[in-house]
Amino acid sequence: MGKFAWRNLLTRPMRTILALIGLSIPILGVLGLFSLSDGLRNMVSDTLSQIEGVIVLRQNTPTPVASTLSTEVVDKIRTIPGVRNVAPEAWGIAPDVEGQSMLMRSVGNMMSKGSKSIFDQPVISGQDIPAHKNLKSAVFPKSVKERGEGRFLDEGDMGKPNVVISRKIARDFPKQNGEPRKVGDHIEVGGQDCTIIGLYDTGSMLLDVVIVMDIGMARKLLKMPKETVSSIYVEADTPPGYEAVCKAIETAEPGVSARSMNEVQANFGMLMGHIDRLLMLVVSLALLVGIVGIVNTMLMSTTERFVEFGVLRTNGWSQGNVLGLVTLESAFLGLMAGVLGCVLAWLGTTVANQFLDGGIHLGVSPRSLLIGLGLSIATGVLGGLYPAWRAARMVPMEAIRLGSH
Repeated sequence: MGKFAWRNLLTRPMRTILALIGLSIPILGVLGLFSLSDGLRNMVSDTLSQIEGVIVLRQNTPTPVASTLSTEVVDKIRTIPGVRNVAPEAWGIAPDVEGQSMLMRSVGNMMSKGSKSIFDQPVISGQDIPAHKNLKSAVFPKSVKERGEGRFLDEGDMGKPNVVISRKIARDFPKQNGEPRKVGDHIEVGGQDCTIIGLYDTGSMLLDVVIVMDIGMARKLLKMPKETVSSIYVEADTPPGYEAVCKAIETAEPGVSARSMNEVQANFGMLMGHIDRLLMLVVSLALLVGIVGIVNTMLMSTTERFVEFGVLRTNGWSQGNVLGLVTLESAFLGLMAGVLGCVLAWLGTTVANQFLDGGIHLGVSPRSLLIGLGLSIATGVLGGLYPAWRAARMVPMEAIRLGSH
């Protein structure tokens, strides 16, 4: 029966091809969704794995850029048992870089064909240099040492317009000759001429947009009062103590939120889960269209083959045999559409990865391929059930009479 069903599909190639295209596109969408979701999860996971401490923000603020805390909070946290190091930071979106305002950069990023986006904005991070020097898990100094150039900030940079930038920023704001900026070059930030003393490269688009400088210079550029900070980076005596330290900090200062990286990653996972469900609803509409296409294809096929079904019934085929034949044909359509969708998804992610950077890598996992194939076959079978039932329930002589007209 399998060979018979396969031969029936091949005898109507154009109709089969159109059905394949109609169903493979939503399968491609499903696999693309899984690939993008996995890529974002892996990128965030890799980014957070570089950060070991606790970030303290004002309560109900999503990022340090939107947070404001009093310096008195810093002194309170230092007295909490289990806390090893406390490093205050001043954060803010760079007012302008090389004369380009945030609005100008946003418009330019939207018009560019690269991997930039409207959210790809340089951010200033002002660090309390003596406090940060004692940190054991600081990301940017480690990145400068392992994959960067120059040096990181030290006490000699306090009050001076010296900055550490990423290789990405060095490329995004090149010199007049088009070459990326290097250690020793100057870059204008917020109207202030700054000297580049170091280059870092974390490999994450979430971190490689940061311009690191002394906290006093950052407050000046961001017009931030001296008695305020944006966030506080805290290290515990031992990593297992981070959850206890978070609770102790929030108890001592009710107006703040202390977040370990495990908590941040869990919250991001929940957010991605909600986004996945929302996008799956959209893709489900495309799958519904694919089912309608399969139904239409199989209905046309069965209508044209009434004589064939009548002859088969008169030669001993049962209703179950006819039902199985048509259902098998639709299942073959689903299988072929799934294979085509998987191939297109693999090719699409391979090509897309050539243009993506910032730690995002798209890929179609074996699990996603199995889900795509299973979903495609199930869609094909569901689309073929009604045409199969309609063909199977016809009386043999009636089928021959209708088919002969």
